Amino acid sequence: MPAFCDTTGMAEMSLNEAQLFRLLVGFFGKDRVLFSMSVRAVCGGDLSGLTHSLDEETKAWAERNRCLFTVVDYADDPKMVVEFEPDFSSYIEVEQLERKSRLPGLLKANGVQYLTITGKEMDEILDPNGTIDLVDLLKDRFGIEDAVESLDE
Repeated sequence: MPAFCDTTGMAEMSLNEAQLFRLLVGFFGKDRVLFSMSVRAVCGGDLSGLTHSLDEETKAWAERNRCLFTVVDYADDPKMVVEFEPDFSSYIEVEQLERKSRLPGLLKANGVQYLTITGKEMDEILDPNGTIDLVDLLKDRFGIEDAVESLDE
């Protein structure tokens, strides 16, 4: 599956998204980073196994929302979702707040790691004189060895 495709056709990336995509592809490989995969698909496609813990509103939300980047293992099973952390410093977007409250729990229930990157972290990663890179960020969040091992399983 081409990394730029979604079910509605070609989706456009912002500059920051394209830069993050290049970083992820450079680290995990081009066949292991998917753009704009649906939350439902990342969660295995069938949310019926989680019906006891999900309300109808959350199931509907998972049907209509997408993850920015999904890193898959060699069997094409989703292992990590990478997105930008919403910036609530100027104003609060209700949709982003809802996403922040629903997505981490859904991913965790399905064994998928969730990594958010702030704008400041992204700037630091892209800065040639910066003090962090993608590997440092992965180590800081959940240990690079654990992340790489779980992606290889």
